[in-house]
Amino acid sequence: MLPETEHRDETVTGLLERIAATGTGELLVAETGERVPLADLLRISRTAAAQLRADGVRRGDPVGLVAENGLVFLRALLGILHAGAVAVPLAIPSAMGGVHGYVDHLRRVLTDSAMRHLVVSSACLRVLRARTAELPAVRLIDGDALPTTGSELAEPVSTDSLAVIQYTSGSTLRPRGVMLSHRNVVAGLDAIVDGCALTRTDVAGLWIPLFHDMGLFSTLAALVQGMRVVLWRPSTFVRRPAAWLEQFVDHGCTVTTAPNFFYDQLMDDADRIPKDLDLSTWRLGLNGAEPVQATTVDRFRGAFADRGLRPDIMVPVYGMAEATLAVTFARRGTRPSVLWLDRTRTHESGLVVPAEPGAPGARPLVAVGQAVRGVRIRIAGADGAEDRLGEIEIAGTPVTAGYFREPAGDLFTYDGWLRTGDEGFVHGGELYVAGRTKNIVVIRGHNYYAEDAEAIVRDLPGVYRRRCAAVGQDDERGERLVMVVETGIESSDERRSLTNRIRSEISAGLGLLDVAVQLIPPQSLPRTSSGKVQRAKVRASVPSVP
Repeated sequence: MLPETEHRDETVTGLLERIAATGTGELLVAETGERVPLADLLRISRTAAAQLRADGVRRGDPVGLVAENGLVFLRALLGILHAGAVAVPLAIPSAMGGVHGYVDHLRRVLTDSAMRHLVVSSACLRVLRARTAELPAVRLIDGDALPTTGSELAEPVSTDSLAVIQYTSGSTLRPRGVMLSHRNVVAGLDAIVDGCALTRTDVAGLWIPLFHDMGLFSTLAALVQGMRVVLWRPSTFVRRPAAWLEQFVDHGCTVTTAPNFFYDQLMDDADRIPKDLDLSTWRLGLNGAEPVQATTVDRFRGAFADRGLRPDIMVPVYGMAEATLAVTFARRGTRPSVLWLDRTRTHESGLVVPAEPGAPGARPLVAVGQAVRGVRIRIAGADGAEDRLGEIEIAGTPVTAGYFREPAGDLFTYDGWLRTGDEGFVHGGELYVAGRTKNIVVIRGHNYYAEDAEAIVRDLPGVYRRRCAAVGQDDERGERLVMVVETGIESSDERRSLTNRIRSEISAGLGLLDVAVQLIPPQSLPRTSSGKVQRAKVRASVPSVP
């Protein structure tokens, strides 16, 4: 971990400069082969900062950043910070599923942040220049053209100055920029380093988008620990998971962070992974950013044992941009805890009611561990007691002071704890996340979690890449559950069979008889730039389904 006495009053760039002075830290961009020591990365970012100042970027200005994973992104990010400005990482056009939707999203963010400058990679610049008439007035700066030699700038700022405004992954319709000061970020990076027990001998292999909080802060955490970071673009993994894993091994990577679907896709591609690939050096894989599935945890434990992968490398975690990523980490080197829960009785009573595995109405939840260094958690209304269901609340140095240019409202409790919007409980000293408080469908007085219905449906044959979404639909009879499911099946008989199977499985698992099913083509579910389903858009697009 980073000794607290050393980093308590450091900025992000100050911390990185101190680490670089030891001669450690390196970035390797896998697709291009670019290999840059941390000291050189900081030097060219200081040169970029001088150019940004010449372009009119002032101390404290929010500056947008649109670039693919790679050197351009990190040089610009650190250049913005060296200029004393505030970095605002934004999704790239290809991450939003279409140019029109992307421009609409970008317009909302630019309006919300009132930014005057946007640093854009050359590839993305071609898209934006063609649509400038649809955007608020903003100066576009070619990130690839920022100089790497010449004058340098390292503007001093206080640790309480804003470092990053992180627009949350669900911010497409209503942008909400999480304000993170240098103090927040440095503490958050320390929490990640400590929770992962990272050392300078570790090598991080990362492909999550850098504009996403998991990608950004995982990368910075590795760099502040003086590690080598191997960085891929997301498409490299998504298109060929098996080939990516071979590269991961070839580069000597030991740790990675990724959502649950990453582990599913590796297992789906297992036949393409060489039998003699040695995975014994892979020691840690964080699983977060979306609900951790018990089926994935169980399957992955033995999936690659014949290739030397240890069974307990997966560590379920819970985090959010509002906490500079990390909130809780499960224990390293142990089998993740899974608790079967009687959902209905638990929600009705507010007390945890365990159930036998596979029992009707029972769902498995995976423990996401204990609070990381610098963060405190509590369950609203539980008064510190275990096995009481309530909203998860957090506090601590990495936790945001709120959303940019937005009143605090009810984001915080009267005594200063941040309301996460997630429901959960503590059992056996570990946190369990039951689901989003807004993802509950109330039918005839009973509460049903969207995540439970999705867990039942996602692994059924015919469901495309486990992609489905459960939402509530109001009609004259009240609210009912609608399952929107991606499938490549075209035969009418097979589609009818899949629809009936979905209804039958949900009826058996949740006791719901009135379930509507909508089958849609692959890649049709609206998703955020980080891959999460946009439930509001799904709900708005669902017709009256029989």
